[in-house]
Amino acid sequence: MQVCYGPLFGQGSDSTSFPNNVTFRQENWVPLEEPSTATEMFDVILCLSVTKWVHLNWGDHGIRSMFHKMYRSIRPGGKLILECQHWNGYARRKKLTPAIYKNYSEIHIRPEEFPHYLMTIGFEDWQTLGVPYHSQKGFRRPIWLFTKPLSPHVIASSLPKAGLVVAMEHPSCLPKQP
Repeated sequence: MQVCYGPLFGQGSDSTSFPNNVTFRQENWVPLEEPSTATEMFDVILCLSVTKWVHLNWGDHGIRSMFHKMYRSIRPGGKLILECQHWNGYARRKKLTPAIYKNYSEIHIRPEEFPHYLMTIGFEDWQTLGVPYHSQKGFRRPIWLFTKPLSPHVIASSLPKAGLVVAMEHPSCLPKQP
């Protein structure tokens, strides 16, 4: 199910210029199999407070799949803005379900390794935009910006077969696992 919010200020006379060309979408991107149709392309993907829940629910395979789908879904020259929860925050949620506990115990790719992994799948550049202040230390997380190259190049690794969950921050938002 897709939820779409936008454009920001309603239907303007010029829907191709900022801010009328900005929309926000929330979707469940965790397909059971790879889609057979072309992936929709975006200029920017904003992913905040999502990675921990993808990782806990679908393990390393889920996080790799999410990153591959993001890469495929960003236009050349486009951006990924990513905020990842700290590894110690995973431990506080590992006992929510037996499946989450199993996935937690099998995780090998830690959040601090995400930038390196994203570079290996094709992003050409990344930088830390900043670490926003929050009264709770656990919410002081770096915001990373990744850039997709303008010219396509071949990625040696094969693409995984799962997708991603978008805009989920609380376990009650998660889909039920079989």
